[in-house]
Amino acid sequence: MNKHDNSFSASQKVDRAKPASYSDQVYGRILTDIVSGAFVQGDRLPAEKDLCLKFGISRPVVRKALSRLQLDGLVEARQGSGTYVVSRPSDELNKLTDLTGIPRILRYLELRLSVEGAAAAFAAERRSPDAMEHIVRAHEKFVAQIASEVFLPSGDRDFHMAISAATGNEFYAKALENAEASLADFMTLSLSLTKAGSAHRAQLVVKEHASIVEAIQNQDPLAARAAMELHIVQAKRRLTDRSFEP
Repeated sequence: MNKHDNSFSASQKVDRAKPASYSDQVYGRILTDIVSGAFVQGDRLPAEKDLCLKFGISRPVVRKALSRLQLDGLVEARQGSGTYVVSRPSDELNKLTDLTGIPRILRYLELRLSVEGAAAAFAAERRSPDAMEHIVRAHEKFVAQIASEVFLPSGDRDFHMAISAATGNEFYAKALENAEASLADFMTLSLSLTKAGSAHRAQLVVKEHASIVEAIQNQDPLAARAAMELHIVQAKRRLTDRSFEP
């Protein structure tokens, strides 16, 4: 038996009155123990049947949570052996947000990867001089904020929304911000983690933004898409892996 098989407490059973889906709650409870160090990189998680008992939930729900954790690069299923932790987020994550909301945030990042990659490509093809000036101003404002150690979600959001506006297609902005999702919500968490990290981490974000701006200025849609997609992939890695450019 794994030394951590009994590390979940009875108080961690799924709360049926809580808005998050059952599988997201299970995901969050497992992630809480990964962040706290109850399970460290290389540890095997309890068996599915044990998780079902601990959380008071059915096996399909537990499997869905484990599958999502694997898709997000936090655990790895090994045939005939079990599920193992492969990545640990920063300790700060548990202080900044309810971890049952993390799977939803990461699903939103998947949407952003496809939507904003395409938006950056179209912005490079279609941007007007005024739209380009708007993007540059938003970028410069964000850079100035970071240099002053001011981490405002509005500055990051304005940069991304300026690129969406440059497409000339209002549906890109609507896909990113609606009743169910908001760039500002993600950026509040992301920039809080950046603030808690090193100065180098903040400069990486600035460098990624600069690459996107350069590609759009050069009207290079392939480079713009690649730069934006890299930025979002790196944002996910910074959220889920403490070892990645702390």
